[in-house]
Amino acid sequence: MTSELTAGPGGPAARHGDSQHGDSQHGDSRCGAAAIVAALAGAGTRLMFGVPGGGPNLDVVGAAAAAGMPFVLAHGETAATIMAATCADLTGAPGAVVVTRGPGLASAVNGIAHATLDRLPVIVIADTVPAHQRDRISHQRLDQAALGRSVAKAALTAGPGQAGPAAELAVRLALTAPAGPVLINMDPGADAVPAIAGAAATDTAPITDTAPFIDSAPETGTMPVTDDAPALTNGPAADGGTLPAPRAGADAAGPELAPLAAALRAARRPVLLLGPGALAHAAAVRGALAGSGIPALHTYRARGIMPDSAAEAAGLVTGGTMEWPLLAASDLIIGLGVDPAEMIPAAWNYAARAILVTETSAGAAGDGRYFTGGTALVAPLGSAIELIAAHRHHVGWLPAAGRTAKAGALARLREAARAAPGLLSPQDVITTVRAHTPPETIATVDAGAHMLVAMPLWEVDEPHRLLISSGLATMGYALPAAIAAALCTPGAPVVAFTGDGGLGMTLMEIETAVRLRLRVVVVVFNDATLSLIKIKQRPAGHGGPEAVGYRPASFAAVATALGAAGAAVSDAAGLASELAAALNRDGPTIIDASIDPATYPAVMDLTRGEAGRHPPTGHHPGTGHHLPTARHPSTGT
Repeated sequence: MTSELTAGPGGPAARHGDSQHGDSQHGDSRCGAAAIVAALAGAGTRLMFGVPGGGPNLDVVGAAAAAGMPFVLAHGETAATIMAATCADLTGAPGAVVVTRGPGLASAVNGIAHATLDRLPVIVIADTVPAHQRDRISHQRLDQAALGRSVAKAALTAGPGQAGPAAELAVRLALTAPAGPVLINMDPGADAVPAIAGAAATDTAPITDTAPFIDSAPETGTMPVTDDAPALTNGPAADGGTLPAPRAGADAAGPELAPLAAALRAARRPVLLLGPGALAHAAAVRGALAGSGIPALHTYRARGIMPDSAAEAAGLVTGGTMEWPLLAASDLIIGLGVDPAEMIPAAWNYAARAILVTETSAGAAGDGRYFTGGTALVAPLGSAIELIAAHRHHVGWLPAAGRTAKAGALARLREAARAAPGLLSPQDVITTVRAHTPPETIATVDAGAHMLVAMPLWEVDEPHRLLISSGLATMGYALPAAIAAALCTPGAPVVAFTGDGGLGMTLMEIETAVRLRLRVVVVVFNDATLSLIKIKQRPAGHGGPEAVGYRPASFAAVATALGAAGAAVSDAAGLASELAAALNRDGPTIIDASIDPATYPAVMDLTRGEAGRHPPTGHHPGTGHHLPTARHPSTGT
């Protein structure tokens, strides 16, 4: 079944033909559905996800089947949208998700928001109450254009005959930097507007093959809407602004990088911040930094640009304090493709000058706001990387300063706290799983306290092998993302790390993995607590244990009931044994790990608190000097 799902257009499903398309009653809807599928297939989309309703939804599903594009039924619309977004993340082609009108689209909002803030191209296809019925029908009727505008990059309404142009425009918008999700509201209309006794059929303008329904007038600077194109309603494409046109000569060097060149000439201890915008330039970054001694910190989504095994790989930058010692000792901080959506809401108070290079004006605007006192440049990243390479011999860091800084931080993290007897620490879980899985394993990580351990300790040597919802930081991400990773990268081992709270939000997707016979290993950090929120809870005025605690639950038993393999573990040896079995088992396995939540406060202090800014020796790794005096970046004190 998995091989059929990954066959894509032209695969086994394509042989079934499209004989049902002769039904003239729904001919326009079916032709429109076929046009949407054709546009997606032309852009490289190979899978479609969703929870369909009736009408045009099923026409799209049927058109996908006829074209050999398998449809994956999920249990929830947000999970389906996360699956589509993860496929987009891994393949670069637009993800595709089908939802029904009203509650279906509303339920997908969290997944759409995730795609927006992680800049992932996803086409969301929803049906809607037809325009000619809106004066009469209120059941399941929402202002779907407004709902789409609030979370997506753009929203389109496709009337009769407009599905093809709508899909082509949606794909183009979704892929245009900064990438993001685009909503297509399918309004099938009718060949003849049904009459209502004693009244005019509708007060709205007629829907014809050439006159699209206009949600609102396009703003100046948006991509044009022609007379025969579907209606376009811009969303927060560029932090609330309009969609930027592609920059001319994007690969040409220019005077826009003069501030960076001057700063590099004066710097002795530069540090690089690598963001997702630099993923497309990973080879160039590696060539420029290898052997240079310039430490490179990665945002969550940029992990793997520099291999973790490289001497320059210095760990993570999140806006927290684990990176504080290295940044406080630097004299120049250079960001390449950094997206401020990945940074936690903390002050930026480093003494070194920060220069952030991005290829879009939207990115520069965000950088300028987050990195207080920094300089944001809109310039080709390739040219910036060449400048850095030209100055690599003027570096004053001690050899392997990045590796030394990372090793010290990770050693402190591993030893931050010990679990009570009969329980595991989150550090035990991550180090054990990493030690017993191949290098090519793809790990997906849910939001929660465990991510503060998983993200720094899970080592990767290539991009796209450690996935997380970074911009939105939503719970309920890891399992749907793991399902999509198994489908979009067949053959690669896939491990999902999730808390009990996050798994509870997507529990029934275990059945999806069972149905598709996917070899996915789900490791549940089970402490019956929203541990990250519990750390933030004050002794008074924030409620008691009932605000952050659950009854103990056996996720292993739930997994078995859903047809998956389930195992409960409470020590590293048991975890390693069950993991080995899971990696050789057809179908999913849920490993229910009993976690000691008392270990999390120390982790929080190291990654986002005061402890993170103090290396144990009092010396900065890489300079031989005592730490410089600087204000704490999270508190300003």
